Amino acid sequence: MHALQRFEDEGGARWTYRDNRRAEGPTLVLLPGALGNSDTAWRIAQAFDGECRVVSVTYPGGAAPDALARGLHGLLRSLGTGAVSLWGSSYGAWWAQAFARRFPQQLAALWLSNTFVDGSDVAASPLFDARWLDAASSEDVVARWDTALKARPDDLLRAVQLHMLHHGLPAAALQGRLRQVAHAAPLPAADIPNTVVSDCDDDPTIAPAVRARVHARYPDAHHLTLPRGGHYPHIVAPGALVDAMRAWLR
Repeated sequence: MHALQRFEDEGGARWTYRDNRRAEGPTLVLLPGALGNSDTAWRIAQAFDGECRVVSVTYPGGAAPDALARGLHGLLRSLGTGAVSLWGSSYGAWWAQAFARRFPQQLAALWLSNTFVDGSDVAASPLFDARWLDAASSEDVVARWDTALKARPDDLLRAVQLHMLHHGLPAAALQGRLRQVAHAAPLPAADIPNTVVSDCDDDPTIAPAVRARVHARYPDAHHLTLPRGGHYPHIVAPGALVDAMRAWLR
């Protein structure tokens, strides 16, 4: 619906984004997970397109969280957004905490969806094996993910994931992101007043024990658990998520 725009941060890293440039209402910024780009949360973007400014972001792969935080701050400053409501999913939500700690004045609200504390939370999955990700080529990484995704049920989520895998991100950027997840260290919890921590009962990636770890780091946040949505409620079950986000944005 909106043209893809480009931005280069102070470190020379390249970002892309879509911006509906709506003047009324709050600004909602969308940060996808490791496999995502600025189009992955299209159902959220479409739901709020007529209600607020929506900036959907594709961030660089392989950058440390502080570098990503500085880059996002530069992007938002270039767009003149002021304080924003930031939704992050999985890896996007993990490094969003670095942004929130470093630039709290840039945030009016924070939503951490289906995220983790550190790399140990996903280490059991062969797709996030740190030693393998460090040694493999980016082509090997894409091939392993392709095999894993094609073994899943043939549905909308599988189609979106395969599209993102082969057309959404360069292979090297994906590998860089996955290595960041596998080696992730705990980030200091952010102190943003309007914070929501959300997850799904049927998330195959973020186990109940991991959800409990995330909740424990944000005892004063609003905790929302959706009965379904897996690891991608913004794709699988957007209705309940959008309703909750609409209340959060008020």
